[in-house]
Amino acid sequence: MIKKILVALLLICGTAVSAYACSIEFTLQDKNGKIVNPDKVKVGEEYVLVVKFETTHGNCGLDVTDTKFKLDGIKVEKASDWVEVGNEIYTRKLIIKITENKKDAVSLVVVRDCGRGGALAEFKLKK
Repeated sequence: MIKKILVALLLICGTAVSAYACSIEFTLQDKNGKIVNPDKVKVGEEYVLVVKFETTHGNCGLDVTDTKFKLDGIKVEKASDWVEVGNEIYTRKLIIKITENKKDAVSLVVVRDCGRGGALAEFKLKK
């Protein structure tokens, strides 16, 4: 009975670790690099969205360039290449423009689909 409980706990812990295989953070800036309050964005304006990606499981089989972006109400005007800023830590700057749409919010979703849990992160702005 104790062996079954230990095996179940190990499986649960392993699942919890794989669910958070990567970390993705967003920072919204103006063109001068100052942090922008997301509540102050305006349709038609351009902003710099810094995407920080960090693998937390090490030795990821999916290249950072295979990261996908899904856009809804945001247009990417220009994007830098991914830059490694630390051990398995990368950043990418996107110049984004908030476009007119009939929704209350716009979003950019980052998707990394690998065999180790990957990552799914959403950057959402209310209009």
